[in-house]
Amino acid sequence: IDHDMAYVPGGTVMLLGEYATTTEEGFVLKPQTVGTSECESVYLDRWCVTNADFQRFVDAGCYDNITLWPEQILPSILQFVDMTGRPGPASWAKGSPPKGTEAHPVVGVSWYEANAYAQWVGKRLPTSAEWQRAGTWGKTSSDTLDETRYPWGNSFDPQFANTWASGRHETASIHEFEDGNTPNGIRQLIGNVWEWMNTQYLLAATEEITVHMSDPMAEIRGGAFDSYFHSHVTCQHRSAHALSARKRNVGFRCCFSADGLTPPGPESSGATLTE
Repeated sequence: IDHDMAYVPGGTVMLLGEYATTTEEGFVLKPQTVGTSECESVYLDRWCVTNADFQRFVDAGCYDNITLWPEQILPSILQFVDMTGRPGPASWAKGSPPKGTEAHPVVGVSWYEANAYAQWVGKRLPTSAEWQRAGTWGKTSSDTLDETRYPWGNSFDPQFANTWASGRHETASIHEFEDGNTPNGIRQLIGNVWEWMNTQYLLAATEEITVHMSDPMAEIRGGAFDSYFHSHVTCQHRSAHALSARKRNVGFRCCFSADGLTPPGPESSGATLTE
């Protein structure tokens, strides 16, 4: 666990968002402070789930394991195929990722696929507040809720994260951009790929506006290799996609609650997960 995951202590984060309203110019989205959120301590993956990791999920036949999928999505699983019609991420072919990308974050997977993988490995997707806490706790004053914009501070540096400004314009290995790590060694929270959250996206609106969403949406965090604006790749920025979206710039990482560990006893050689 200590090698693959990092301990994120519990605490409070300030969640930001936006709301829909009308002005003389028409329909607009305006920023707002949603409020504070308390987070319990968690263990978070140090890096995003890679193509090599997800290959094991595919090879184990998990797309046919109905216990990993919500009942309402079962008819749609047949649509979660690669470019050659085999079960797997949208960007793969013949059941495998592009050659040379084994250490890159897996992309082209829906929220449902990310959630199924997390269950398969005995973990879960982080909430939006837990993810934000992972990126800011090491730089937050113990006396205030003032959070840094990035895991390394308040100034953006294109050498610290794989965004449009870095010039890569495609996914990078999880072993790159180490200068952007959190103090406890969590990699690439900012840039490379957006990350699916276990938090539903709901758009607030003023009274004269009614918001209709045809499909449920989940929040995504962190920005990606094609994120152009620095304001879109902060620890506080939130975006969203439909749960079934399979985008080339969205991946995920997993976590589990710290209180889910049973300390090793005299007859145990290591920690185990509880139900």
